[in-house]
Amino acid sequence: MNSSTGEPMDARQARDALAAACAARTAARRASERARPRGYGVGQGLTFAAGFTALGVANQEPRWGIWLLLAALPCLIAFFVLIWLGAHHGGVTRWFSRDRGPGRPAWYAWVVPFVPLAIGLLAAIPYGTTGWLIAFGLASGADYVLRATRRAAAA
Repeated sequence: MNSSTGEPMDARQARDALAAACAARTAARRASERARPRGYGVGQGLTFAAGFTALGVANQEPRWGIWLLLAALPCLIAFFVLIWLGAHHGGVTRWFSRDRGPGRPAWYAWVVPFVPLAIGLLAAIPYGTTGWLIAFGLASGADYVLRATRRAAAA
């Protein structure tokens, strides 16, 4: 149905409406990516790595454990705040979209985050929970920083 007249929409009108919606979505994504500072990704990586490393070391150093936990808490809170701000900055979150832009297949959003998890699990074999927390934190933090650097270089 044509929303302005109430008459059925023909194929050409439907195609034009779909093209306009896709163009608007693409423009919003580009504006969102340009407007978001590089510091979001770097901050996310550093806060994630610091938080999980502090959690892992707290397990090994009982006398400093409470202080390390108290240091990890604001780091991880800051990480989630940066994630929320970055995702809502432009109003367009592309996690579940099939159209992820040039050169980035949709599976990338789902498979790549498992790499730090696998690194953490490999570190857990010889070092236990401490190794998992530290390796997972450092690998995920490095992933965030690398993505921010790559995004800045592409811009």
